[in-house]
Amino acid sequence: MMKRKSESDMRSNYRLKWLKAAIYCIIFISLLCSPLSGTLQEGNSDPWPRTIQDDQQQSVLVSSEPQRIVSLAPSNTEVLFALGLGDRIVGVTDFCNYPAEALEKSKIGGFSTVSIERVVALHPDLVIASPGNNQEAVDRIKDLGIPVYFADAQNLAGIYATFEKLGYITGTSDKASEIIAELKAREEKVRKEGEALTKKPIIAHVIWYDPIYVSGKGTFQDELIQIAGGLNAFSDKNSHAIANIEEFISKKPDIIIVNSGSGMGSDKTDILDYFVNEPRLSGLSAITSNKTIMVNSDIADRAGPRLWDLLEEIAPKIREL
Repeated sequence: MMKRKSESDMRSNYRLKWLKAAIYCIIFISLLCSPLSGTLQEGNSDPWPRTIQDDQQQSVLVSSEPQRIVSLAPSNTEVLFALGLGDRIVGVTDFCNYPAEALEKSKIGGFSTVSIERVVALHPDLVIASPGNNQEAVDRIKDLGIPVYFADAQNLAGIYATFEKLGYITGTSDKASEIIAELKAREEKVRKEGEALTKKPIIAHVIWYDPIYVSGKGTFQDELIQIAGGLNAFSDKNSHAIANIEEFISKKPDIIIVNSGSGMGSDKTDILDYFVNEPRLSGLSAITSNKTIMVNSDIADRAGPRLWDLLEEIAPKIREL
């Protein structure tokens, strides 16, 4: 009897050991598979090289802390400068006009006409690309062994992620965390004020007028409108889309937000002038009551930190109107 009991105990202990081992394995695997596990949370303390997954779901390996960064989009440039990396940026596009220091950087061509030769001549150890860049050019840069991170933020959460990931691969995680915390606090303040509105105005955001090009759901502009306490007149459209004038009239927007000029930093009033002077739109309450807001197109259309400035700019105007 004593022998059988001992064998039973041994089997129980054996099963218990296997159970513990299985639990440890599950925990270990879950930690490995969890998004950004350990990697971004540890931030600046992580050793080099560092690896991150970009917005094209590509793994990007950065062997050491980047010292020569090239930005292929204005939004990327603004994020990098916000992270305090201005002295490490060696090249930007012709359209990178903010902050003012970006104008002094070497130019590598247009947004969709990146010069590979100019990029290579700058000897970058990190390139930040975005939608709109020529994919063939981006792939050729990768083929030359230069690390390329592709940033494609689709919403404010995506911009937070861009800050976090770029902060990680540039050694500026602490600064990134600081920026994210500040932006989230600002967003939450405006959101609470918007939620307090008893009547939510219907708002149309217009990017261009010939044809009328509006912001639908899933855009930064749609998100800002909702946070500020409004309803997007074109929430039935996906992304940015064309709306004919009859459709625009049928939406009966209480407020019309238009981009400045023809974009790219212009402060001209082309779009605003069209809506104010177009006879077919004269019956809209937004026009008769002068409820139109013109915003800087560079800020409104870029996935960068100035979107929060825009949010704080339009929110009180929406409440006043």
